[in-house]
Amino acid sequence: MNRKILITGANRGLGLVACESFAKDGWEVFPFTRKELDFLKLDGWNAVLPQVDVVLHCAGGGLGLRGPYLTAQAMYQLFLLNLGGALEINRIAVPWMQTAGYGRVIHVCSIASGEAVGSVGYNTIKAALGAYVRSLGQELAPYGVVVSGIAPGGFQCKGNSMERLLERNPEAYADFIQTRLPRGKMGEATELIPLLRYLASPEASMMGGCVVPIDAGEGHYYS
Repeated sequence: MNRKILITGANRGLGLVACESFAKDGWEVFPFTRKELDFLKLDGWNAVLPQVDVVLHCAGGGLGLRGPYLTAQAMYQLFLLNLGGALEINRIAVPWMQTAGYGRVIHVCSIASGEAVGSVGYNTIKAALGAYVRSLGQELAPYGVVVSGIAPGGFQCKGNSMERLLERNPEAYADFIQTRLPRGKMGEATELIPLLRYLASPEASMMGGCVVPIDAGEGHYYS
Protein backbone atom coordinates (compact mmCIF):
# COMPACT_ATOMS: atom_id res chain seq x y z
CA MET A 1 0.00 0.00 0.00
CA ASN A 2 1.44 3.35 -1.07
CA ARG A 3 0.53 5.62 1.81
CA LYS A 4 0.74 9.35 1.17
CA ILE A 5 1.08 12.14 3.73
CA LEU A 6 1.32 15.92 3.39
CA ILE A 7 3.21 17.60 6.25
CA THR A 8 3.27 21.36 6.85
CA GLY A 9 6.04 23.21 8.67
CA ALA A 10 8.37 20.69 7.07
CA ASN A 11 11.52 22.80 6.92
CA ARG A 12 12.36 22.56 10.64
CA GLY A 13 11.18 21.49 14.06
CA LEU A 14 8.62 18.74 14.49
CA GLY A 15 7.58 19.00 10.85
CA LEU A 16 11.06 18.08 9.67
CA VAL A 17 11.34 15.24 12.20
CA ALA A 18 7.95 13.92 11.08
CA CYS A 19 8.96 14.04 7.41
CA GLU A 20 12.06 12.00 8.12
CA SER A 21 10.21 9.50 10.32
CA PHE A 22 7.30 8.85 7.96
CA ALA A 23 9.67 8.54 5.01
CA LYS A 24 11.63 5.87 6.90
CA ASP A 25 8.33 4.08 7.51
CA GLY A 26 7.79 3.85 3.76
CA TRP A 27 5.31 6.69 3.31
CA GLU A 28 5.36 8.95 0.29
CA VAL A 29 5.91 12.31 1.99
CA PHE A 30 4.91 15.67 0.54
CA PRO A 31 6.72 18.30 2.64
CA PHE A 32 5.08 21.73 2.67
CA THR A 33 7.23 24.69 3.63
CA ARG A 34 6.78 28.44 3.25
CA LYS A 35 7.88 27.99 -0.37
CA GLU A 36 4.72 26.02 -1.14
CA LEU A 37 2.43 28.07 1.10
CA ASP A 38 3.36 31.14 3.09
CA PHE A 39 0.71 31.02 5.79
CA LEU A 40 1.16 34.75 6.46
CA LYS A 41 0.46 35.65 2.81
CA LEU A 42 -2.65 33.72 1.83
CA ASP A 43 -4.11 36.43 -0.40
CA GLY A 44 -4.16 35.16 -3.95
CA TRP A 45 -2.91 31.69 -3.01
CA ASN A 46 -4.05 29.15 -5.57
CA ALA A 47 -2.89 25.77 -4.32
CA VAL A 48 -2.29 22.60 -6.24
CA LEU A 49 -2.22 19.83 -3.65
CA PRO A 50 -1.48 16.14 -4.05
CA GLN A 51 -4.24 13.73 -3.16
CA VAL A 52 -3.11 12.16 0.11
CA ASP A 53 -4.35 9.81 2.82
CA VAL A 54 -3.12 11.96 5.71
CA VAL A 55 -2.48 15.63 6.35
CA LEU A 56 -0.27 16.49 9.31
CA HIS A 57 -0.27 20.16 10.27
CA CYS A 58 2.95 21.02 12.11
CA ALA A 59 3.23 24.67 11.07
CA GLY A 60 2.66 27.10 13.93
CA GLY A 61 4.28 29.32 16.51
CA GLY A 62 3.98 32.52 18.49
CA LEU A 63 5.85 34.88 16.12
CA GLY A 64 7.44 36.52 19.15
CA LEU A 65 4.17 38.35 19.82
CA ARG A 66 3.82 38.74 23.57
CA GLY A 67 2.04 41.00 26.00
CA PRO A 68 -1.64 41.31 26.88
CA TYR A 69 -2.61 44.02 24.38
CA LEU A 70 -1.98 42.69 20.90
CA THR A 71 -3.50 44.50 17.97
CA ALA A 72 -6.15 42.81 15.88
CA GLN A 73 -3.60 42.60 13.06
CA ALA A 74 -1.12 40.80 15.30
CA MET A 75 -3.81 38.32 16.37
CA TYR A 76 -4.69 37.81 12.72
CA GLN A 77 -1.07 36.92 11.96
CA LEU A 78 -1.13 34.34 14.75
CA PHE A 79 -4.40 33.00 13.38
CA LEU A 80 -3.03 32.65 9.86
CA LEU A 81 0.09 30.80 10.99
CA ASN A 82 -1.57 28.43 13.44
CA LEU A 83 -5.00 27.89 11.90
CA GLY A 84 -5.72 29.91 8.77
CA GLY A 85 -3.24 28.11 6.52
CA ALA A 86 -4.45 24.74 7.80
CA LEU A 87 -8.02 25.77 6.99
CA GLU A 88 -7.00 26.48 3.41
CA ILE A 89 -5.24 23.14 3.00
CA ASN A 90 -8.10 21.21 4.60
CA ARG A 91 -10.63 22.98 2.40
CA ILE A 92 -8.90 21.49 -0.64
CA ALA A 93 -7.58 18.16 0.63
CA VAL A 94 -10.37 16.89 2.87
CA PRO A 95 -13.18 16.67 0.27
CA TRP A 96 -11.10 14.04 -1.56
CA MET A 97 -10.91 12.04 1.65
CA GLN A 98 -14.63 12.46 2.19
CA THR A 99 -15.36 11.12 -1.28
CA ALA A 100 -13.00 8.19 -0.74
CA GLY A 101 -14.54 7.44 2.65
CA TYR A 102 -11.20 7.50 4.41
CA GLY A 103 -8.68 10.05 5.64
CA ARG A 104 -6.70 11.31 8.60
CA VAL A 105 -6.12 14.98 9.44
CA ILE A 106 -3.84 15.69 12.38
CA HIS A 107 -3.20 19.10 13.94
CA VAL A 108 -0.33 19.87 16.27
CA CYS A 109 -2.03 21.95 18.94
CA SER A 110 -0.36 22.72 22.26
CA ILE A 111 -0.68 22.37 25.98
CA ALA A 112 -1.82 25.99 25.59
CA SER A 113 -4.92 24.74 23.76
CA GLY A 114 -6.42 23.89 27.14
CA GLU A 115 -4.38 25.83 29.69
CA ALA A 116 -3.16 29.42 29.87
CA VAL A 117 0.56 28.66 29.96
CA GLY A 118 1.78 30.97 27.20
CA SER A 119 1.11 34.49 26.02
CA VAL A 120 -2.43 35.82 25.61
CA GLY A 121 -2.29 35.65 21.83
CA TYR A 122 -0.73 32.19 21.63
CA ASN A 123 -3.11 30.73 24.22
CA THR A 124 -6.11 32.18 22.43
CA ILE A 125 -5.20 30.92 18.98
CA LYS A 126 -4.16 27.46 20.17
CA ALA A 127 -7.45 27.17 22.07
CA ALA A 128 -9.23 28.05 18.83
CA LEU A 129 -7.26 25.34 17.04
CA GLY A 130 -8.38 22.80 19.63
CA ALA A 131 -12.00 23.88 19.14
CA TYR A 132 -11.58 23.54 15.38
CA VAL A 133 -10.31 19.96 15.75
CA ARG A 134 -13.26 19.04 17.94
CA SER A 135 -15.81 20.71 15.65
CA LEU A 136 -14.43 19.49 12.33
CA GLY A 137 -13.92 16.03 13.79
CA GLN A 138 -17.61 15.82 14.59
CA GLU A 139 -18.62 17.05 11.15
CA LEU A 140 -16.46 14.56 9.26
CA ALA A 141 -16.88 11.48 11.46
CA PRO A 142 -19.75 10.06 9.36
CA TYR A 143 -17.51 10.03 6.28
CA GLY A 144 -14.57 8.03 7.62
CA VAL A 145 -12.35 11.10 7.94
CA VAL A 146 -10.74 11.29 11.37
CA VAL A 147 -9.67 14.77 12.44
CA SER A 148 -7.52 14.75 15.57
CA GLY A 149 -4.80 16.71 17.31
CA ILE A 150 -1.99 16.42 19.79
CA ALA A 151 -1.30 18.84 22.63
CA PRO A 152 2.44 18.68 23.34
CA GLY A 153 4.17 20.16 26.33
CA GLY A 154 7.73 21.40 26.13
CA PHE A 155 9.97 19.56 23.68
CA GLN A 156 13.14 20.32 21.80
CA CYS A 157 14.33 19.78 18.26
CA LYS A 158 16.30 21.63 15.63
CA GLY A 159 14.90 25.08 14.99
CA ASN A 160 12.03 25.07 17.49
CA SER A 161 11.25 27.52 20.29
CA MET A 162 12.84 25.47 23.05
CA GLU A 163 16.11 25.18 21.16
CA ARG A 164 16.06 28.94 20.65
CA LEU A 165 15.37 29.48 24.36
CA LEU A 166 18.31 27.27 25.28
CA GLU A 167 20.60 29.26 23.01
CA ARG A 168 19.26 32.66 24.06
CA ASN A 169 18.69 32.15 27.78
CA PRO A 170 20.09 28.93 29.28
CA GLU A 171 19.00 29.98 32.78
CA ALA A 172 15.38 30.36 31.71
CA TYR A 173 15.59 27.01 29.92
CA ALA A 174 16.89 25.30 33.06
CA ASP A 175 14.21 27.01 35.16
CA PHE A 176 11.51 25.78 32.77
CA ILE A 177 12.68 22.21 33.24
CA GLN A 178 12.90 22.54 37.01
CA THR A 179 9.53 24.23 37.56
CA ARG A 180 7.39 22.84 34.74
CA LEU A 181 8.55 19.33 33.85
CA PRO A 182 7.92 16.64 36.51
CA ARG A 183 10.34 14.13 35.01
CA GLY A 184 13.14 16.68 35.13
CA LYS A 185 14.13 16.74 31.48
CA MET A 186 13.04 18.34 28.24
CA GLY A 187 11.03 16.29 25.78
CA GLU A 188 12.38 15.32 22.38
CA ALA A 189 10.43 15.65 19.14
CA THR A 190 11.04 11.98 18.41
CA GLU A 191 8.95 11.11 21.47
CA LEU A 192 5.88 12.56 19.72
CA ILE A 193 6.26 10.43 16.60
CA PRO A 194 4.68 7.18 17.92
CA LEU A 195 1.47 9.06 18.75
CA LEU A 196 1.47 10.73 15.33
CA ARG A 197 1.96 7.33 13.69
CA TYR A 198 -1.06 6.01 15.54
CA LEU A 199 -3.27 8.97 14.65
CA ALA A 200 -2.24 8.56 11.00
CA SER A 201 -3.20 4.88 11.00
CA PRO A 202 -6.46 3.03 10.29
CA GLU A 203 -6.47 1.99 13.96
CA ALA A 204 -7.24 5.60 14.99
CA SER A 205 -10.87 5.29 13.94
CA MET A 206 -12.24 6.45 17.33
CA MET A 207 -10.00 9.52 17.61
CA GLY A 208 -12.18 11.91 15.63
CA GLY A 209 -12.43 15.28 17.39
CA CYS A 210 -9.88 14.31 20.03
CA VAL A 211 -6.93 16.45 21.09
CA VAL A 212 -4.53 14.13 22.91
CA PRO A 213 -2.20 15.59 25.58
CA ILE A 214 1.40 14.41 25.34
CA ASP A 215 3.19 16.55 27.90
CA ALA A 216 4.91 14.21 30.40
CA GLY A 217 2.73 15.57 33.21
CA GLU A 218 3.41 19.23 32.52
CA GLY A 219 -0.27 20.06 32.11
CA HIS A 220 -2.46 20.94 35.09
CA TYR A 221 -5.80 20.54 33.35
CA TYR A 222 -8.18 17.60 33.14
CA SER A 223 -9.06 16.32 29.68
